[in-house]
Amino acid sequence: MQKYTAALVGLGRIGYSLGLDKNREQPASHTMALLNNPRINLIAGCDTDSIALSKWQDANKKAVGYSDSANLYARCRPDIVTVAVNENAHLKEAVEAIHAKPKLVILEKPVALNLLEAEKIQQEAEKFQVPVLVNHERRFAEDFKLAKSYMKKIGEIQSIRAELCSSLCVYNPAEEKTGAYSLIHDGTHLVDAVLFFLEDDLPSTLKKISLENPSEKKGGLLSRASDLNNSEKKIKTVNSLLRFPIVTGVFRDEEKNVRQFSAHYSTSKCPDVTIGISGRSRFFGFEISITGTEGRICIGNGYLKLYHREKSSLYSGFYSLLNDRSESLPKKTFYFSNMIQNAVDFLDGKANLRSTLQTGINALSVLEEIKEIIK
Repeated sequence: MQKYTAALVGLGRIGYSLGLDKNREQPASHTMALLNNPRINLIAGCDTDSIALSKWQDANKKAVGYSDSANLYARCRPDIVTVAVNENAHLKEAVEAIHAKPKLVILEKPVALNLLEAEKIQQEAEKFQVPVLVNHERRFAEDFKLAKSYMKKIGEIQSIRAELCSSLCVYNPAEEKTGAYSLIHDGTHLVDAVLFFLEDDLPSTLKKISLENPSEKKGGLLSRASDLNNSEKKIKTVNSLLRFPIVTGVFRDEEKNVRQFSAHYSTSKCPDVTIGISGRSRFFGFEISITGTEGRICIGNGYLKLYHREKSSLYSGFYSLLNDRSESLPKKTFYFSNMIQNAVDFLDGKANLRSTLQTGINALSVLEEIKEIIK
């Protein structure tokens, strides 16, 4: 069968070193995932950090190392280019990868620092007709796929609670140019996962509205966005599923950086959606709870629990939620392996991309609306 060549731009944590973490489910880096797929030949790697490049080359002697991507593209034409650089370099490196015209670009999350940069990437991708897969890994994970399929068994969806806890600052205006805050860095995973569960056959879309037109705000919870002093920016981009949040629980540290918030939404599929992010925690937690009229799904890093309604053994005439032992839970999620396999299947013409540039931008639009409220 045909093999596809691949080049990797960005050889840091997600690009390489997380693949050496013995506690993580492997493969956990782009390097390891590409090497583990028999249909892919990793031919080149690139990083401006000479130490990172040297370590990567020592472990990947069959591939050629480059210190800048322009030189890489001048010397080889890979079928797949994976961009796994820091957020502040996404625009530059994603556009240069697109201009090299590979068959596919794999772009690490988030798409970009902000919507403006993301839309520039999208414009170039459409202009050069280069498809882009965004590594929102939970769309590929076996546990998240099972959780989504199980939603039809828990009745009408009553609520979705999504929570991210870490010690990283939620929003720091001084890091706008780096993206080194959890709202963007990890929050993109949380919001994308919520959109994944809310979507039916088609992903959400974006809509440009006028902040001066209150009629655009019908059909959901009222937004605090109208309270913003935004006289210069008349047009706003919002997500079709999650928009106009009511934001509560905003906590700021002594330096006035945001350390905690909750954003509340109402949608046609679920009347009560809450997304909460904390940067005050002394642990890392990522979890989503979906409650239906007949069951519940609890999923997070390292666990999946499925509950269904049965006659209660505690109270006569009542029903309780019990573990559904009829479902076979996956022992491994294959989140990275499945992402790479989706890329191969797409290039073979056998499948659509499960996580696209558009779904990545959709998540970014939700985060940007929240940011405008809490900043």
